[in-house]
Formats: sequence, C-alpha cells, structure tokens
Amino acid sequence: MQIQESRNKPLKTWVRSQPVTYLTKALVRLRGRGGVWHAFLNPFSGAQLVVRTRGIEVSLAPPLGRFSSAARYLSAEDTTMWIETIGPHQHVPIGRKESIRLSGHDANGAVELAVSPSSPIEQAWRALLEAGVRPSSGS
Repeated sequence: MQIQESRNKPLKTWVRSQPVTYLTKALVRLRGRGGVWHAFLNPFSGAQLVVRTRGIEVSLAPPLGRFSSAARYLSAEDTTMWIETIGPHQHVPIGRKESIRLSGHDANGAVELAVSPSSPIEQAWRALLEAGVRPSSGS
C-alpha cells in the first residue's frame, strides 16, 4: 500500500494544491478486482467527494480522511463520467443507488468509482463538468 501511495504523491499534491469548488458527503464505492464494488467506510463521518479547479479527490471524510490511504485522486481532464445505478452486488437489486461513475487513471492504473452524493446529483455532476470531467455513455 505504501508503494501505491508513494507513486501517487505527485498527483495528490497537485490535486490538493487547487481550490475546492464543490464538496459533499457521499456514498463512495471503488471497483476492485473481479468487478466487485467496495465501499469507503468510515463509521464516524462517511466519505466525501471534493471537486477542485482541475482535480478530484474522493476520500474518507475528516477526521479519519487525513490518515487514510483509501483516498483516490484524479485529474479532471483525464476522467470520464456517466450516471448509473450501482448496488453492492452486481445481480442483486437491494441497496442500489443512482451514482456518478468516474473512470480515470492514477499512477497505479485504472480507477473506477461510483459516487452517490448526499446533495442533489445534478449539483455534483455540474461541479465535475466545470472541473473538466468529460461525460460518457459508460463502459
């Protein structure tokens, strides 16, 4: 895990150096091996979507977010997005939520996230568009 964090340090520094343009708590899921979705879990404060001028940060919300390696950082211009209903299990309808799917890359490879903001999804979509994320029809 430390190697992955080390590779992404320049991207993290670049993203975090930008002003925040939008912030919301969110249910965040990361697509892992085999296409399985894993939730970012913080029993104290949940996860957050932080949109910056040209970058995106998806992480655990403070106070634990500062100390977690669960954060993902993306360059907005190298990221695509679409709306999709995602659940914890691919073929089970229980727990499905409308999400903004983000597909991009960091220094370790492909990153796929599903973000269900606590604020209206349209606000998050607009903030991501303004940062430079490109709409897509999905993959």
